[in-house]
Amino acid sequence: MFPDHILTVRATVEPDHEEEFNRWYNEEHIPDVLKLIPGCLGAARYRVLDGDGSHQYMAMYRFGSEAALRSALQGSEIKELIRRYDQAIGAFSTRSRTTYTRVFELQKSAT
Repeated sequence: MFPDHILTVRATVEPDHEEEFNRWYNEEHIPDVLKLIPGCLGAARYRVLDGDGSHQYMAMYRFGSEAALRSALQGSEIKELIRRYDQAIGAFSTRSRTTYTRVFELQKSAT
């Protein structure tokens, strides 16, 4: 099952800093997001395998409702997390945020 409402953060990191970026993101940032952002139900990270090369990494944050997602984007908590990102790794990375709501899902039936 796919989430109904997600926030994605796509990032590109200077090669010399990828290990530092991944350690910080996995060990500090995502736990902080799950602790501080009301309504965030879970997170996952991905590294690009193939594509246009615009971003190396993507983090997905799952929300239970559009209202929870919109509220999270307006809250002081996300501003604090953005400040922490900028301070810790902003000097060697770029990022973009996008929100999505699911419009369709089809599960393969077991036969």
